[in-house]
Amino acid sequence: MNKKKLVPLEWHVEKLIVKDLKTWKENPRTITKESLEKLKNRIIQRGMHDVVKIDTDRTILSGNQRRDVLINLGVKEVIVLVPNRSLTKDERTKVALESNTNDGEWDFDELKSFDLDTLVDIGFDENQLVGIWDEHLEVIDDDFDEVEELKKIKETDIKLGDMFKLGKHTLICGDALDPNVVNRLMGDAKADFVDDDLPFNIGLSYDKGVGNKSSYGGTTDDNKTDEEYRIFVKTIMQNALSVSKPDCHYIFWCDERYVWLFQTLYKELGIDSKRLLIWLKNNSSPTPTVAFNKVTEFAIYGTRGKVYLSKNVNNLHEITNKEFTTGNNLSEEILDQLNIWMVKRLPSNQYSHPTQKNPELHNKALRRCTRSGDVVLDLTAGSGSILSACEQLNRVAYLCELEPIFCQVIINRFLAQTGVKAVKIEHEKG
Repeated sequence: MNKKKLVPLEWHVEKLIVKDLKTWKENPRTITKESLEKLKNRIIQRGMHDVVKIDTDRTILSGNQRRDVLINLGVKEVIVLVPNRSLTKDERTKVALESNTNDGEWDFDELKSFDLDTLVDIGFDENQLVGIWDEHLEVIDDDFDEVEELKKIKETDIKLGDMFKLGKHTLICGDALDPNVVNRLMGDAKADFVDDDLPFNIGLSYDKGVGNKSSYGGTTDDNKTDEEYRIFVKTIMQNALSVSKPDCHYIFWCDERYVWLFQTLYKELGIDSKRLLIWLKNNSSPTPTVAFNKVTEFAIYGTRGKVYLSKNVNNLHEITNKEFTTGNNLSEEILDQLNIWMVKRLPSNQYSHPTQKNPELHNKALRRCTRSGDVVLDLTAGSGSILSACEQLNRVAYLCELEPIFCQVIINRFLAQTGVKAVKIEHEKG
């Protein structure tokens, strides 16, 4: 016996009484109290703009939770989609499930351009978003030709006190020794992560560079007495601490001869010194008068409070455990925990700043110690490599740089990377 041929499905819009709609008993979707409250707030703020689908018997196939919220809010009627005939059991199930899944995939580079609070507000889970971005986003070098850029900008109209918005990031041209400058930069923001690459006090010319052959245009004094340098470093650390959250990570770069000083200052200022981080470069700095060439740079890592650490990796003793992924991400996840950072150093002829570092160098610390949307502070920004890293990983950077010429490099570099122009923030009068 032939089955009766079904009429092709068509859907039309009706306005029905909310309380007349029936919940679907087989509904596989659940909702937490927290998510239900968020749904309620969204409807209050922006109205009911989602589609509710029902069968001809008024059973809800998509929108069961919305029905409950609408009743709770006292909404009497709602727009629904209704089929032109009753659905079969198979059709009902498929329509319901299809309405609660997405066929498309997220473009994570585009998704990260939205504010984290906005994404959470519309229903994304914050922890899930952090995991997604940690999985899909990484820092790559931006291939910005800094040398050519410096040739173009030997002069700039940027002055001390100028401040700029670069997308969601902020840059101020000012002295990090001045707490007023730091407070103006941060406003109401507080840092989750501080990463400062201070002058090393090794007599380096910030104009001529390491090889004494370049012309960067910098004027920084890198030849202080030990006591002058101690006061200099301590003041910048204190200013960073004053605009940091109670739970915060700190990384301060230094020359190997001053590791002791930075660790001592950490103790004085209440930062718990955790590790000596080592940047292992791919080439050395020849030193004919010293027995061993230098292939490393050092940074002191410390914390205050109970800091966030990525849960992507637990510890190195579990490298064969299921906690670790397999394939391409395995080695990177393990390396994220090591205090040796194996990142190639840029050739010196590509430097726009005499102590420039690759954006990729910041990848490990940012992925391990921060999550999407966290505030990252750099009070000695140089050429802005950490800004490039923050932009790629969806962190928010606050930068202070004393030299106007290097502020211009940062602005030009960000424009080349993102296509976004810097917007000058006018001085407040009063």
